Amino acid sequence: MLTKDKILGCYWGLALGDALGMPVEFHSIEAIRDIYGEDGILNPEKNAIWTDDTEMTIAVTNSLLRLGEVKQIKDLIDDTIGRNFAEEFINWLNNPGYSPGRTTTHAVNFLKVNGAKKWKLSGVNDSKGCGTVMRAAPLGIWFANSLTPELPLIDGPHHKLLFNVSMIQSEITHGHKAATAAALAGSYAVALAINGMHPDKMINPIEKYCNHLHSDFENAMQRLKTSLTQRKGGAFGSDLEALTYIGQGWVGEEAFAMALYSAIQYANDLKSCLRVSVNHDGDSDSVACIAGSILGAFYGTSIIPKDWIDCLAEKERMEMFLSKVIEFF
Repeated sequence: MLTKDKILGCYWGLALGDALGMPVEFHSIEAIRDIYGEDGILNPEKNAIWTDDTEMTIAVTNSLLRLGEVKQIKDLIDDTIGRNFAEEFINWLNNPGYSPGRTTTHAVNFLKVNGAKKWKLSGVNDSKGCGTVMRAAPLGIWFANSLTPELPLIDGPHHKLLFNVSMIQSEITHGHKAATAAALAGSYAVALAINGMHPDKMINPIEKYCNHLHSDFENAMQRLKTSLTQRKGGAFGSDLEALTYIGQGWVGEEAFAMALYSAIQYANDLKSCLRVSVNHDGDSDSVACIAGSILGAFYGTSIIPKDWIDCLAEKERMEMFLSKVIEFF
């Protein structure tokens, strides 16, 4: 069931993962250890900044605030939904955050030049970068309660509606169906978490809901399962080895699978989860923000470290933004 506490937990978990990973996003694990020590980066820096991941999450949220509740969204045509996301993505381009992705920037620049009405053309590419999934958590929040009665069958009108809205927000910037699948999985994982599903129970329903979209996503989920098994059995001697087997996280399906691995392995400890999520060779901040959104949605604010929130440079801005979200619900 959606609560104020779970909404806050989801957003704070996402922003903290993003901010922890920001300084090491483009570093190898060797470079990270050279700078921060053998255990890698362990805590956010003072006045830590988040990246385009959190900024785009805010943009998606602003779109949903405009679209309304799920019962209102279901009566809208695709063009209204698509234009709405496109308009907020254009607004995002005025404050994109640290290191915005090239595919997303190119797509949104197209919209800025040609108008939001051209949203169906902006994502005409074959990119499956993780830009679709790192911004997907708000859809899980919006749809969590509507999906509740349908969860036993992983099917129903609200599953179909989430699929459609998620596909629109994803494919405005990224044309590859593996990116579409990853975005849907990111939203669905948050909705499952809000409905009380522990991360280690999520793999099967996510596979049933998302795998059919593309074999690349299906293969990443298989690597996730292998990594969990091999880590538990000792064949993988470290979480880093297990994550590396899944991938690096620059593409959507890998970023999601790595994030879910981290959330499963450290489901009771957000700090440990996020530390594992960022200390590797790949897209540190995106993997961590996805993992943080899942655990924050599951536990609420009880798992969010206040001392980490106090490190954020834009803590007050996030608090003001979250007040608007809470007021909406």
